Amino acid sequence: MRSPLWLCFFCLCPAAAAAGEIASAYSRFDLEKTCRQVEKGDEYVSAGTWSCGGKEGPEVLVAISDDRSFVGFGRKAAESCAFRKTFDRFNTALSPVEWRISGGKPFAAIERWRVVTDEEGGTQTWLVITALKGDGACHVHYVAGSYPDANEHARRAADDLVPDFDCENDVPTVDSKVGPPGIAMVSCGELAAE
Repeated sequence: MRSPLWLCFFCLCPAAAAAGEIASAYSRFDLEKTCRQVEKGDEYVSAGTWSCGGKEGPEVLVAISDDRSFVGFGRKAAESCAFRKTFDRFNTALSPVEWRISGGKPFAAIERWRVVTDEEGGTQTWLVITALKGDGACHVHYVAGSYPDANEHARRAADDLVPDFDCENDVPTVDSKVGPPGIAMVSCGELAAE
């Protein structure tokens, strides 16, 4: 069932929706309040896995292990390439997810992550642009949260890069003035071969 916000969006922007222009919608999630725990954690490393129904887009699957988040999207989120990638340092995937939508269908997700940068607990944020390809999903681009107009760069990257991105063979790209994002910069094919 579509939420009133979704319906309201199309009521206010019928020409954009009908013309197939690209728009944004947002899904908030809270692991303790709005998500369903589908896998319990253990007493050592894993905190568990949660399914967060994406009201404006596909299912969002979030796992936490060793103080790192793993996020996948869609019906086969747990099998997706995106779900196998996380930042090297401790991190947290943050709510909300921004969905980029064309023709009434989400084709990309943009999510902000907080990443620990040093032993004193300093952090920086990264926007992760994920392609939604059928039942799968893969990281396409990373934008440092401190990058000028980071949100707009993330939207532009989603709109420009996702349609032609080949998850199996293409390597994600970066917009950053603080260095690389500290995540495996490999294609899904390379990741599967590791």
